[in-house]
Amino acid sequence: MTEKIKNIIEFVCQKDFESFKKSLFLTISERIEEALSEKHNQVSSSILEQNPDQAKASAELTKANAEKQALFVDPMMAKEFFLFDVEYKGHTITIKSLGTGIGKPVISYIDDQQFEVFADKDVAKKESMQAVDKMIKRGLTNLEYLRKTDEQIKQIEKEAIEKKKEAEKAAKASEKPKK
Repeated sequence: MTEKIKNIIEFVCQKDFESFKKSLFLTISERIEEALSEKHNQVSSSILEQNPDQAKASAELTKANAEKQALFVDPMMAKEFFLFDVEYKGHTITIKSLGTGIGKPVISYIDDQQFEVFADKDVAKKESMQAVDKMIKRGLTNLEYLRKTDEQIKQIEKEAIEKKKEAEKAAKASEKPKK
């Protein structure tokens, strides 16, 4: 007698009918699954024995379909797929789709820095070109500053100049000989 059957009998003796039902159901389910799996293996092996060439072709087709699904189905949209890139006024604009399928978002990169996410590749290209124009107009090299207002940029530049002056004063002070 197997351990599972002994447990079932003990549950009946203890009048624990809930545990009895669960254990019995689980045991029956496992046995049915084993029987179906065994029957499936028997049928599969008999098909392979009857026509090995067809079985090999079927296996190759299944493998090809799995690879195709891996390429075209990305429900988590975790993969970026290159669409195109454009040289525009000395900057490279790259457009990639995020995932696959209808309505997939696209991501725009300017000089390998992520710029923005758009709903359409044409809009992404147009907006990215406008962003490059804005960068050139402002004299910016870093995409990070593009998202800031003119006042914020002036404040950042002012702080950078002040830090530079403080560093120069500290350098001069350390160069003076002590008496």
